[in-house]
Amino acid sequence: MSEIKTTLGTMDIFKLLPAAKKTENANCKKCGCAGCMMFAVKLSKNEVDIELCPHIPEELSVQFCHSRKIQQETVNIKGSCHDLTVGGEKVMFRHEKTFLNPPPFIVMLDYEDKNFETNLEKIANFRVEHIGEEFLVDGVCLKKYSNEAKEKIINFGLNFVETDEFNKLLEISDEDFSNTLKTLEFIRHKAIVDRDEEFIKPVYVHLKDKDIALLCAKGSAFVCKYASLLIFDVFDEALFTTLCILRQNIFTDPEMPLQVESKVYEFNNPDENSYVFLTTNFALSYFAVANEISNLNKGAYLVITPSEGMSVLTAWSAQKITAEIASRVISANSILTKIKNKRIIIPGLLSDLKEELEEALPGWEVIPGTVEAYKIPEFVKKL
Repeated sequence: MSEIKTTLGTMDIFKLLPAAKKTENANCKKCGCAGCMMFAVKLSKNEVDIELCPHIPEELSVQFCHSRKIQQETVNIKGSCHDLTVGGEKVMFRHEKTFLNPPPFIVMLDYEDKNFETNLEKIANFRVEHIGEEFLVDGVCLKKYSNEAKEKIINFGLNFVETDEFNKLLEISDEDFSNTLKTLEFIRHKAIVDRDEEFIKPVYVHLKDKDIALLCAKGSAFVCKYASLLIFDVFDEALFTTLCILRQNIFTDPEMPLQVESKVYEFNNPDENSYVFLTTNFALSYFAVANEISNLNKGAYLVITPSEGMSVLTAWSAQKITAEIASRVISANSILTKIKNKRIIIPGLLSDLKEELEEALPGWEVIPGTVEAYKIPEFVKKL
């Protein structure tokens, strides 16, 4: 028998069916499908039962049953404000498909610590926004349970989590960093690749170090490979900001580009004398430009074109940003009709669109701007 695969696509199934092997039972239609290929398509989508085919070879039966085993359980951790979903992962590496449930970050506090309420206030005030998402601390738990402490946590608006909830997961000891990482990788491989039912529980690591740099290094490694939840004994704004942004990067779907809504955005109370900029709806392009123009000493409009989340050069190459598309967005916005000095600044990479855009936008002067967003403040000083 050939090597057992963890996932079976249409062609993986079809090549083991009679039609692919050209046996006498090829395309017999006893399964109710038009032929073996259609049966393979439906079976890969779980739209038919494998037993409908009377000629299923043992090899396919074994591989199919293996591929349908649960890889990692999805577990619900109850909280006072909201529940946390952990686990449920189906791949070893993000580029294979995507990671599903970002690991929550929990802070464990000691009620007897003199800085207990000060720490609560810091955690409650923690906010970090990055690429259109806002992140908070996911939960707070206690080293020793206390009703009074629980009430204080809840009164601060924080998500209190009972320590008993972590019994739903498998704890990985963090006595030695190298061994912890190897254990996390081993369990993930056993669950995802081997489909070993003894390793299907999501895992968590309790980080008891006090050194912030060490916590950052360990937390970063465990977010990538492969903790389902992390518990910290200390809270630090810089540490959690770093880990939240890393987690966002790791747990974005690689098949779904980050993008923002296509419309005209306003900055610094723009008026009829404001700047007008243009770029694509790729989230990184938007936030890079938005960050610079929001710090200008003058109001500005930012025109965002519907470019399927592509960067400027990619969108231009794929014809997702054209003079027609840009003019349609600009013309549809009544605010821009009030601009006195009709000048629109486009990314420097789109300088070839200047003449086409000026034809599509009568009365507007199109100015190729900078290639890099950070150069915008210096560029506008020369206008």
